[in-house]
Amino acid sequence: MPLPTAQLNIDFSHVTGVIRPLHGVNLGPLMMNGWLDVSSIYKELAFPLTRLHDCPYAIPETVDIHSIFPIFDSDPDDPGNYRFAMTDDYIQAILDTGSQIVYRLGETIEHYTRRRYHVHPPKDFAKWATICVNIIRHYREGWANGFHHNIRYWEIWNEPMVQPQCWTGTMQQYYELYETTSKAIKTHDPSLMVGGPANCYGRPEWDFIEHCRKTGAPLDFYSWHIYARDPIEIVDQARQHRNALDSAGFKHTETHLNEWNLLPSEGWLFNSPEKNPDCIRRACEEIGGITGAAFDAATLIYMQDLPIDVANFYWVRDSFWGILDQYGAKRKNYFAFNAFRTMLDTANRVMTTPNDAETGYAVLAGRGDGPSANVLLANFRARNADFKLTISSWPWQDAAVCRCYLLDYDRNLTLTREIRLDVDNHTVDLCMPAPAFCLLRIAPT
Repeated sequence: MPLPTAQLNIDFSHVTGVIRPLHGVNLGPLMMNGWLDVSSIYKELAFPLTRLHDCPYAIPETVDIHSIFPIFDSDPDDPGNYRFAMTDDYIQAILDTGSQIVYRLGETIEHYTRRRYHVHPPKDFAKWATICVNIIRHYREGWANGFHHNIRYWEIWNEPMVQPQCWTGTMQQYYELYETTSKAIKTHDPSLMVGGPANCYGRPEWDFIEHCRKTGAPLDFYSWHIYARDPIEIVDQARQHRNALDSAGFKHTETHLNEWNLLPSEGWLFNSPEKNPDCIRRACEEIGGITGAAFDAATLIYMQDLPIDVANFYWVRDSFWGILDQYGAKRKNYFAFNAFRTMLDTANRVMTTPNDAETGYAVLAGRGDGPSANVLLANFRARNADFKLTISSWPWQDAAVCRCYLLDYDRNLTLTREIRLDVDNHTVDLCMPAPAFCLLRIAPT
């Protein structure tokens, strides 16, 4: 027995707010030690914020504390003891694309099995905090032949709960490092936004939140990560983290989902010690293929209604988690970000049938300041394949044409239909089995 058609309504006369640019990313446009530069993709997709974590995967000796200040026993107030040049150029390449920065103060994850090199607790927390403040001075205040970049967000470490790959100390040591460093940064410049802990527990990091509450450690933003099999996991966790902050009195603390992506159907098996090549290949293909593309499109839509202030996809760069392959060519999941970027051209969000992640599909619609409108409909896992969109009150008097661009197994946002909309016809019927998504572009004839 066929399933009923999903009935979706879009009212372009009812503006409900703005479509938020929550399509930030991790890592900049320079890759492969500078050989590959995809700045044109960054400009095309207009990423609002780029988080600086794991940057040495792309350009070695950048961003990490040990790369910038290599000899910890040296004088932190002597500019000669810092190596800023490579990170200077890396940051400038990001800023040149129009993106702003979230600077992660800490170290890149280490997957080495023989030993860990740089992810240990600093020998002197106060000195480490001074080094962080001087890095801030370099990029914001011109210190040490530096710059006056408007970098607001400063994140302290990454995923200290992932041990020993990210942190070899105890969680209590991390809390103390965060407290010392956040207070030093805010003392230096109260206008800066400091945060952490880049939580990936899958639940709120209550002990960290409580430590900040008891010690008065500044917490301007709370960062968390998730690699999910279904967008509904992101919906649930976003609400959990917000509720945890509110219940502890941090009602004005921003929430940053600054790592997110699809978790392949085989879970983290690709990351097992054996590193089975076939499993890695399957995971890579799933993330960058049709499943990842539909997941990304649905997630970008759902996030519009979630208590998330900043989001950063992990990552753009070549292969595996990225939206580009090892040659810099576009993978299928690239087109989810391309479609979402198009939605920002009509950023006045209008009323639609409410989204419910339980259904497996999601819809987002917006109108421009002129006679233009866009609709993004993602079907990640809904059993329904048939959708009927009833469109009312488009923002012009004459008839309109609706162009349907479809992404499915065979197409990458390919124009498949043109539908005339007038007084007697204001519906669009779509057959779109999961996983897939479509972009509808509506304009006057």
